[in-house]
Amino acid sequence: MLSFLSLAKNSKLAKSITSLALGKFDGLHLGHQALFKELDEKGAILCIEQEEGVLLPKKYRSFYVEYPIFHIDLEIVRNKNDKEFVDFLTSVLPNLKRIVVGYDFRFGKDRFYYPFDLSQYFKGEVVVVKEVFYKKLSVHSGLIKELLLNGNVKQASKLLGRFYGIRGEIIKGQGLGKRKLHATINLQNDGFLLPQEGVYAGFIQLGEHNMESKQCPAVIFLGNRLSTDKSFSIEGHLLGVKVEVKEKEAGFYFVKKIRNNRKFEDLESLKEQIYYDISEAYRILKVERSG
Repeated sequence: MLSFLSLAKNSKLAKSITSLALGKFDGLHLGHQALFKELDEKGAILCIEQEEGVLLPKKYRSFYVEYPIFHIDLEIVRNKNDKEFVDFLTSVLPNLKRIVVGYDFRFGKDRFYYPFDLSQYFKGEVVVVKEVFYKKLSVHSGLIKELLLNGNVKQASKLLGRFYGIRGEIIKGQGLGKRKLHATINLQNDGFLLPQEGVYAGFIQLGEHNMESKQCPAVIFLGNRLSTDKSFSIEGHLLGVKVEVKEKEAGFYFVKKIRNNRKFEDLESLKEQIYYDISEAYRILKVERSG
């Protein structure tokens, strides 16, 4: 992760940047991608961070963009007026010639200033990207979060432009699945917004984040294990694959919700439901059963 303020100590890198996209960029969704298309080949991205739940923690954002990403805390720029804000940016980036923002970009105390205020003091070009829609839905992080919290990961993924995923360390689970049900991989969430509790069809990618890594079809559960120890867990069962998991981390990617979380009276009933969940996941993911 690169701090924007650290650029002041790296004059060579700072001088090389000629265009800059400004925003929260907490999801890198289709709307954000539209801004990045306006950057030139020497562009960079500045994420203005807030202490709120985010779709994509900042340590993972560089995997989804081709430009260098820098971060700055909102408190550092919150109270700057239009001139102070522009002076701050150009003091760090002396060769900045283009600033790219979204139609709803606001800055300064009480979000008083608008994109056109940047043009009053910035000598270069200010590009304001229009609102982006997906089938008449305005693409923004708030709507994507709402969809996820309601379990509609399919629609959320459409607005993101990719399957919604979470990542974290692989941890030890109950051990009950391997003994009496189906073996699962248990995940410790690393700061991602979690979708609604329930069972999902999706994919699991083992090991460090890599866009080239294989993603295995899976059934994913997140929520309190109401039928056993009542503890919260995030776990996934790989479909048709038996592997000895040696990796230390994994990514879980959600395609479609299968059902809500619920309590079963006994393990046999739970086992029967899991068989159904697995069949549904095969159908949703269009994966053929092996054997």
